[in-house]
Amino acid sequence: MHWIVQENLINPTTLDQVRRLLVERQVEHTLVRLVPFFHQIDGEMPTPAGPVFVYGSTGLGAVAKDQGWVPGYFDENLDYELMLERYGELALNYGAVCATLEEMPMVAERFFVRPVLDNKSFAGTVMSWGEFEAFRQGVSEVSEDKDVTLRLADRIVAAPLTDIAAEYRFFVVGGEVVTGSRYKTGERVASSPTVPAEVEAFARACVAHWKPNDAFTIDLAETPVGPKVIELNSANSAGLYACNVGAIIDAVNSLPSRP
Repeated sequence: MHWIVQENLINPTTLDQVRRLLVERQVEHTLVRLVPFFHQIDGEMPTPAGPVFVYGSTGLGAVAKDQGWVPGYFDENLDYELMLERYGELALNYGAVCATLEEMPMVAERFFVRPVLDNKSFAGTVMSWGEFEAFRQGVSEVSEDKDVTLRLADRIVAAPLTDIAAEYRFFVVGGEVVTGSRYKTGERVASSPTVPAEVEAFARACVAHWKPNDAFTIDLAETPVGPKVIELNSANSAGLYACNVGAIIDAVNSLPSRP
């Protein structure tokens, strides 16, 4: 597997770790830079032979698809509405409102909002209703621009806030949970490789229940009623936190190439 890693996205410490582990495993790899705001490689386009896995932004994913790199970038079925349908009450925001940005009604005075698709058109965040209305108005004002990544017709999800003690990320490759990490305690970013056994067991049960593709992350919340699924993301563009990066590389390199 040839890895193509976007260097103008990852923080230097993580980039150094990924590159060191690729070198240790004698994995062929290429570092690239993307032109900001465009899905274009800055400089010469890599021409690797054989299977390719990319790690970087959704823009690099678009390049992978355009170049026909396989397995390339995994984003199949990363649809929040589909996730809610498949996981039901296992999901933290079961019962959330999904609608277009233009038609989204008020769900609470403060609420969580994110795109339905894992396309990074805007980052999932907490907003007040006033902040949301200003955000929606701002999108409306540039809606005719051909280069915008978010439009009023795009579907989003909104849910009331819930009590979360901690948040965890698990990388799932080839149908197996290969590593996990805590990444938040309350509202504070706090990475740790230590994951409670019941949280990891819940992750494995969720993956056994349904998985969208062969390389994704599943984020879980520790709540007063037990673990719940927050969201799924592409393994190609998810933050690593304190996960075992070597285990991720080994699992990815064992994946078969997709047709």
